[in-house]
This record gives sequence, structure tokens and C-alpha cells, in this order.
Amino acid sequence: MASLSYYTLLIATSLLCGLTIAESAAKVVHMNIARQQAVVDTLSLPAVNVQHNAYAVNISVGNPPQYMSVQIDTGSSDLVLLGNNSCSDPNALCNPTFAASIGMTPQFFDPTKSNTTQNLTPTLGNFSTSYGGGNTDSGTWLADTVGLNGMSLMNQTFGLTQSINNPNKANIIPIMGVGFPSQEASQTRYPGVVQQMKSQGLIDVQAYSVWLNDPNAQAGSILFGGIDTAKYSGSLVSVPMVNDPETGTIDRFIIPWTLLNYTSADGNVTLYTGATGALIDSGTTAMTLPTDLAIQLSDGLGLSPQADGTLLVDCELGSYGDAFTFGFNNDPAAVITVPLSNFIKPVLLANGSIQVDQAGDPICRVHVSPAPFEFAILGDIFMTAGYFVFDLDNAIISMAQANLNTTESNVIALAASSGIGATTVMASVSITALPSGTGTSAPLQILATATAKTVSIQSVAPTLKLGSATTKAGGSATGSATGSSASATKSSAANPGQQPSVHGATSVVVALVTLMTLLGGSCMLLA
Repeated sequence: MASLSYYTLLIATSLLCGLTIAESAAKVVHMNIARQQAVVDTLSLPAVNVQHNAYAVNISVGNPPQYMSVQIDTGSSDLVLLGNNSCSDPNALCNPTFAASIGMTPQFFDPTKSNTTQNLTPTLGNFSTSYGGGNTDSGTWLADTVGLNGMSLMNQTFGLTQSINNPNKANIIPIMGVGFPSQEASQTRYPGVVQQMKSQGLIDVQAYSVWLNDPNAQAGSILFGGIDTAKYSGSLVSVPMVNDPETGTIDRFIIPWTLLNYTSADGNVTLYTGATGALIDSGTTAMTLPTDLAIQLSDGLGLSPQADGTLLVDCELGSYGDAFTFGFNNDPAAVITVPLSNFIKPVLLANGSIQVDQAGDPICRVHVSPAPFEFAILGDIFMTAGYFVFDLDNAIISMAQANLNTTESNVIALAASSGIGATTVMASVSITALPSGTGTSAPLQILATATAKTVSIQSVAPTLKLGSATTKAGGSATGSATGSSASATKSSAANPGQQPSVHGATSVVVALVTLMTLLGGSCMLLA
């Protein structure tokens, strides 16, 4: 039986109980953003690559403030900034040449120019972590004021890179991890960005919603402490998180993935049923699957993988309106439909041109990567089709189909429930090597409403031209086509940490999300 969203029930409950904006006003923080596109760097990128995206918000750090863009990453938990000693890496966003290639100023933090920086290395140890692109970073742990477009997080902990080992020439950008503290890279747990927002009274719950919007859109949004009911259709359906196979605890945003259907003009085909953990990760572009699932998917689509697992297709495959439908927790209401065109990306040569086959037709890649993991990673090409609420207090992800490119907004603040109503989340599906888990906190309730404005930013990204759906047979590529894999795991062990205390008024922190189109390996992906 399909579960009802507890958000839906609580919206009704809040209206019956007479909770209005007059009783508790919600704060809204707007972060202006811009969409950027990278230019291929022939000195630092492989001969052939695929297009990568990063969704970022603008923040300031220090006093006086230093401004930068940071990638929003639901697959990690640390705020990581680039130190000026890291800028010799030709793929780091603090490198002036690389930054100029995507129309940005160098993005780095100089602690010597802030009079409020604190050195936390004596307490937390040296900063060191590794990423899915193959690079490792080391540096120091610091704390300083982080500005969120008019609101401030005091004494926010972050890692500052001073040395980068980047053998695969991945793009290195600042990142804001918004996951559980237990996935932090430090030896000692500390309050992350979401935890600090709650403990310092900017939001009332450790929960936020993400609307990445259409892949070609100018902007999306992330609302800390609230949801925007205008950004999705239907009702939010809640799915409980399950245990991380690497730690045996709920410390990442992994939920039970139980269905994959493919819909075309010829009808509907079920490509997968079962129970596999899926990490919902905005810091990853591609969909990364366990090797056996990747083979099952390619066989079901009638595609023959390259030696490295890459699926090359005619670029016109994305123009027929075909779609994948993802189902979760064996709940027929917990589904997200994603256009196939989201997954079709051109293969680019080092000079920025699209690779062609012997007939001169452009070659694209199905943006799915096999990997030796026990769980799948559903990146932003999946997330752009949905609206997602990440509830850290209750270990629940709620989802609905996204309303794309809407200019309407109806922001509603979330507050910790005092016991009004009961959660209607279904019990978690049992997953091999992923014991089911449930949250322990009370469910959320709707408390107040606020209106958010949408900022229109001019897009500079090109529109891809797609055509017929026939996979090229017999034609060979005029070069070696290799794709980069999505992020996998952190190098540090994860240990549970305590959450900060709760105080402050109910509020919503809203950030408009920028899409930065990057070319090359993984974009400083922490998972």
C-alpha cells in the first residue's frame, strides 16, 4: 500500500491548528548566482572528455569577507575551501588561468586577510581527504564567519587545502558538504553547516530541500529549514534512509532503490527490480551503478559498453522523448521520472569540439558509469527531475516530481513536531548488506510561510541539438572515448558524533543554486 507523505498530512494539520505566518515569521536568505561554462584546457584535460556540471551557491568567509562560490554536495559533510597554496594545480578554481576559462575570478580563501580566523588543527588534527576523481587534498582545519547573503554562521569549521595531488586532472572547486557529521573528514566530529544553522537559530530543523531545476535552466534553489510547494507537483512522498554498507550506520543519504522502468514510443520495459541502496548525491554528475546493475542496464537498452564500461550512442537518441522511471522502497508513489535526454551528453575533444564517428555524426555518451560499489549513486542528472527534502533529524528523504522552470514560489518553514500527527513513512525495504534503519526524532510540521523571489540570470550555456534514436552500428570513434567515474568514498573513517543543541526561532534559509558547467574529471566530489 502506498504511503502518504507526512509533509502532506502536516500541512493539513498546521492549517487546522491555525498556524500562520503572523504567529512565526520566517527569515529568507537569497543568494544571487550565475551559470558558468568551462572552456576546455588542452594542457590539463585528457584528449576526450564529457561535460560535467556543478551546482553552487555564493558565500563569504572571514572578516572582512572574502567571496566565493561553493558546490552544494549532498554526498559529503565538510565545507572545503581552496587555499592560495593550492593554486599551482592547473585544474583548481583558485588558479587564475582555469578560473578565467570559465568566466570566474579565482576562488580561494586567504586566512591572513581575515581577523577572525581560528586555527583548529590542534583540536581536529591535520586536514586530509580523498575524492572520487582520484585526487587527495591536505591542509589545515580553520573556523571563521561564513556569510549566507545577509545571515552569518559564526565560528564555522572548514578545511582549507594547501596541497593537492591530482593525478587524473579532475576539476577542483570549493565545496559545501551538507550531509551527516559522521561523514566528516576530521578525527573529531564538529557541527557542520546544517547543524550550525540550527544551533545558531537560523533554522528550526536539520532539514533542507533541493530543486536543481531543468538541466539547461539558469538557476535552482536550496532551502534550509523549509520547502517550496510551488516547485513540485503532487505530494511529497517519504522514504526512510538505510544503513551505509561501509559503516553499518545511517550516515549518508542512501535509500532503497527498487525499480527502474524505461518508457519509449514502443511501450514500457522494466529494466530492474530488486533492492539496491542508492545515494542521492548532488555532488556527482553521472549515475554510478554497481557493475552487475550497469551490465543489466546496458543489456536492457541493447547497448554494447566500451572496454571501460562507457556507453557510446548517437546523440539523436535523446530527442525521442524516452524516459526512465525510478521507484523507491517498493512504494508506487515514491517515483521520479527522468527524461533520457538528461543522460545523453556529448563526448568532447580537447579542443572543445564534439567527437564524431567515421560518418561524421556526433558521438554522445549515456551518462552511466559502472563501479565496484555496493550501492548506486544517483547524481544531478537524476536530481534535476525531482524535488527532494533531506531530513537529517529523522533520516528520511521525501521526494516529488519537480515543476521545472517555474517562476512561482511558496516557501513554507519546517518546525520540529510537538507530537501533532503521526509519521506515515513505510517501513524500509530490506536490502542485502544494507540493514534497514529509521529515524528517532519526531516528524516535522509546517509552521510558517514566506515568499522567495526568483532571480533571473542570463544563461551562457549552449543548447545541445539532438536527433534520431538509432545507436550507431559499425562506426568507430575517431579517438579514445573515456568517461570519468562518480565519487565513491572518503578516505577517513566515519564515527557518529553528537548533534548541537537546538535554540532560536523558526526560519528558512534560501539559496539560489548556480549551475557551473565544468569539463573533465569529478568536480572535487566528496561522498
